[in-house]
Amino acid sequence: MNAESSSKNPATALLEVMLGNDAFVGLQNPEHFKAYQASQHPSVTLLTCCDARLHQLVFNFDPIDRTVVVQNIGNQLQPAAGSVDYGIEHLHTPLLLILGHTRCGAVKAAMGDYRELSKEIIAELNGLHLPLLGDPRTGSDEERWLGNVERNIDYQVDMALRRYRARVEAGGLMIAGAVYDFVDLYGKGAGRIIFTNINGVNDPAKLRALEVAGQIPDDLRGLVFAD
Repeated sequence: MNAESSSKNPATALLEVMLGNDAFVGLQNPEHFKAYQASQHPSVTLLTCCDARLHQLVFNFDPIDRTVVVQNIGNQLQPAAGSVDYGIEHLHTPLLLILGHTRCGAVKAAMGDYRELSKEIIAELNGLHLPLLGDPRTGSDEERWLGNVERNIDYQVDMALRRYRARVEAGGLMIAGAVYDFVDLYGKGAGRIIFTNINGVNDPAKLRALEVAGQIPDDLRGLVFAD
């Protein structure tokens, strides 16, 4: 069953969900569910875009009971602040990861004229105006697009730092911004998560000098930060 058929046919898409869940149930030992039936124990609050090409599966670990997932167009904090608060303030996740992605449609739309879209989408895209103010409008379309994806991530990290600064300064929370690069625009390999901001530090050289960077294996350190 290919993605094209399921996306165009409602009944096929519903059947795909049913069959997929049945396969999931068949692969699980009933004991698997007992660990989180009474409470949850996540370590990551993930604020990310609702783009269908970006999922927590890119972490290559089972996200169940490990990741609080909050999604909206353009991975914006303000429209989802209550949900993010839940992960940070109530479930006490030590990491807030704001994960954008290459060729983000929301960022692209905010770079142009989107007046013909629905009023609800317009309202959400309006939240991207401030992040994109720094766009120098130079370079190729691809370079501008990626630069604005990064500017948006920096802006969202900054907003999160203002909101959760006490937790960050107390050492109980790290806020990281990153780009999921399924196009290989950074030249680190398609599918790589490139970290562009950690607790407000967004210079690649300074990111590599952070204490947390020293814990990254040598062969990986050159791949997780932009050049």
